[in-house]
Amino acid sequence: MVRTYRAERNQAVLVLLDNGRVMAGQVAEVPRVEHAMDALMCLTTVATRLGDRCGLVAFDRTVRTVIPARAARDQTGRVADALSDLEPVLAESDYRGAFAHALARFRRRSLIVLFTDLVEQAVGESLLPALPLLVRHHLVVVAAVRDPDVVRWATAAPDGPAEAYRATAATMALAERERAAGRLRALGAVVVDEPPGRLAPRLADTYLDVKAGGRL
Repeated sequence: MVRTYRAERNQAVLVLLDNGRVMAGQVAEVPRVEHAMDALMCLTTVATRLGDRCGLVAFDRTVRTVIPARAARDQTGRVADALSDLEPVLAESDYRGAFAHALARFRRRSLIVLFTDLVEQAVGESLLPALPLLVRHHLVVVAAVRDPDVVRWATAAPDGPAEAYRATAATMALAERERAAGRLRALGAVVVDEPPGRLAPRLADTYLDVKAGGRL
């Protein structure tokens, strides 16, 4: 029982933060990457307090920062310091390069949480070809920030041509996100696509479900 308890406490969580163009778009007047930072700080806090090691790789067209995985109580502060000066880069992210860099440093099977956005073109052209590098040996969660305004526009009854056009565009945008999520799930990833206020608790629940199920 002691050995099992120690093994459960000594699991690894690796957070990959996309800092590229798709994360520069704003949700509630805040860049998506900042909402992602809030959620990853919450996840880091929960994981380290439960005795798991948590690390970070932030990247865009190049790797910007790496925080080695640790279970220390001050790990959340280290992550916060590393993210304090990070600004989204208006360039396409190099997923393959970032994943290869991360795997070279973090070899043990881990829960990998990738914060990015579900832009269908970017997912299809860049993320999907690189994702097999991760899912081959790791449990992968793709976390995205869904815009609640787009959901509201898609579901509200339109009042006039302008609102009808906006509703159509919002419906198409949500359909594109779902297609992108479906393609990621087909490769074995878990997809969490939630508005800012719900992303952090959903990720924490996903992490706890992974631990409870002994999936690492």
